[in-house]
Amino acid sequence: MKKRKTSRSAADAIASRGGRKLHKKRKRIKLDIPPRIVYAFGITAALVVVVIMAFTLFFNVKQAEIQGCELYTYDQVLLMSGVNNNTNLLRMNTDVVEKRLVQGLPYIEEAKVTKRFPDSIDIELTPATQKANIDDDGRYMVISSQGVVLETDRKAPVAGLPTIKGFEPENGIKPGDEMKSKDNLKAKIVKTLLDTIDKLGFDKISDIDLTDRTNIVLRYDDRLDIYIGSSYDMEYKLEDMKLVIDKGLISSFRGMLRYTGEESGIMARSEDAIKSRDEARQKRKDTDKADDKKKQDETAQPEGEPQDGGEQGYEDGQDGGDPAQTEPPVTTAPPETTPPPPETTTWAGW
Repeated sequence: MKKRKTSRSAADAIASRGGRKLHKKRKRIKLDIPPRIVYAFGITAALVVVVIMAFTLFFNVKQAEIQGCELYTYDQVLLMSGVNNNTNLLRMNTDVVEKRLVQGLPYIEEAKVTKRFPDSIDIELTPATQKANIDDDGRYMVISSQGVVLETDRKAPVAGLPTIKGFEPENGIKPGDEMKSKDNLKAKIVKTLLDTIDKLGFDKISDIDLTDRTNIVLRYDDRLDIYIGSSYDMEYKLEDMKLVIDKGLISSFRGMLRYTGEESGIMARSEDAIKSRDEARQKRKDTDKADDKKKQDETAQPEGEPQDGGEQGYEDGQDGGDPAQTEPPVTTAPPETTPPPPETTTWAGW
């Protein structure tokens, strides 16, 4: 690097000032920032620090109060909620916590979570109500009034609840799931039917048969079979059925009720009438079967072979071989129509 030569005039100037080199003064630039902007920046920075601390250090959950359900322990509810000491109230989504509780605990129908600053929460639970059993090929499921599966694979139904037959639940259903059937309409029918029974106060229903959903049958008080047909106008039909039971039948009446139409009304038939009807039907079947067998035997008999009884008549000295002198057998044909069995009543317009 080449050294810069100092001119004579510059050297003389340095010598005249005591040998010290003079430096030029630098100018300082002053920023003219209003004080209010400085204050605003400081306040903003402070707020940012406070917010960061609030979301990390402060307002963490230290206490939780749980009310409304004795089916689960405090620890079970808290574990399922996902809330712990590291949960921050500001960051916690109460809707998510409520959903966890309802889905994770089958016997919880509703959950309400409330934040209590600075460090606690309240959890209020509404227990689910057992509403009906579902027959699953000899094993039983229990559902709530909301149609949620509470239990599966029970050996016996819960006493005091109606048992639904012919529902055909889907495979793989577990507690906490919504009830589902292989026939989509059956789940809707069950929900509507249970709601209607509650609304009308139509208790004492022990069985509901949905095997044929166009011919729904209810068992009432272990003495009446109620045929309501399809699910169409179900509330109207059940309301009329209840009116007949409460006002039109004696309390000891046993038998069946059948909804026959909006105009024709409801028909009631006692057990004795049902028994007489069944016996008459069976008698007609037996008679028809005997007549068919007789015709088959006569058709299968070879030509020229004497009829039964002809040979016996010859031995007795009777001319049994002459069909003209043989009286035809007397048979009594069943009546074309069978009179209606007794104790049958119809309420038109009910």
